[in-house]
Amino acid sequence: MIKKIFLGILVFLSMINFKSVNSEIFIKAKVNNQIITNFDVKNEKNYLLALNPNFRNLSDENINRYAIDSVINEKIKKIEIEKRFEILKNKNVIEKVIQDLYSGIGISNIEDFKEHLIKYDINLSTVEKKIAIEVAWNDYIVQKFNNAVLVDESKIRDKIKRLSEKNYIDNILLSEIIFTINENENFDKKFEKIKKSILNIGFEETAKIYSLSESKKNGGKIGWVYKSQLSNKISEQVGNIKVGEFTEPITVPGGFIILKLVDKKNQLLEINEEEEFKKAVNFETNRQLTMYSTLHYKRVYNRAVINEF
Repeated sequence: MIKKIFLGILVFLSMINFKSVNSEIFIKAKVNNQIITNFDVKNEKNYLLALNPNFRNLSDENINRYAIDSVINEKIKKIEIEKRFEILKNKNVIEKVIQDLYSGIGISNIEDFKEHLIKYDINLSTVEKKIAIEVAWNDYIVQKFNNAVLVDESKIRDKIKRLSEKNYIDNILLSEIIFTINENENFDKKFEKIKKSILNIGFEETAKIYSLSESKKNGGKIGWVYKSQLSNKISEQVGNIKVGEFTEPITVPGGFIILKLVDKKNQLLEINEEEEFKKAVNFETNRQLTMYSTLHYKRVYNRAVINEF
């Protein structure tokens, strides 16, 4: 009798617990029938707040919207990658990315970073898993499109030689946001959303949210480039803005790019031609891979079945 009563109590308690959990967890979205719950969105929101200091200046509505979009973006990439191979953690690469992340928000070591994450109810393992997905996506893009990358090395050498004949040259510091629009999106609305975000939280924080480029992890920073190394179309657009301003969206293969002129200087030229050649080849290779990444993500997104609830 006592045993039956005890079992009855256990069943009753388990029913209460199930109802409690059931009332707290609910589906926010599905991507190809893989669910995204309110807890996934909450964790993403905390992650974004932890790594983007200016993010908290936005309204809760906007933060939630960004969090949902971010989870969907990650889910789409994860599904696509896992069709081909298992996502593994490359310890050395992940450690380097994490160091860049915490350095970017003014934290000097990994222990302080762990404490910082705890304040947002996030652990380091969660960060590592998210970085592993991004690293795997980049590896996937390189494997898929590396043979399609065409770099005209002779043209680059000629350009560097012409540069070395000049005494002074414009050296500019740029940041970027590369974005695309999907079948159900309107270009003007998408750009207005990005522009509003730039005004609210800054270009760098917006790049971390919206940009599809690898540079997003560093706030869209491209680094110092010689203006003459840019295409005529991009060089003209950058030439029309002042330091601190950003361009209108420029059409590039696969999407659009917004460039911010962070700084510029008229530099007395002292060129190491071989060093500049390697940098230029690397820059062009990364540019083309970014283009292929943007194009491929757009195709994968448009094929995906996405439902929000």
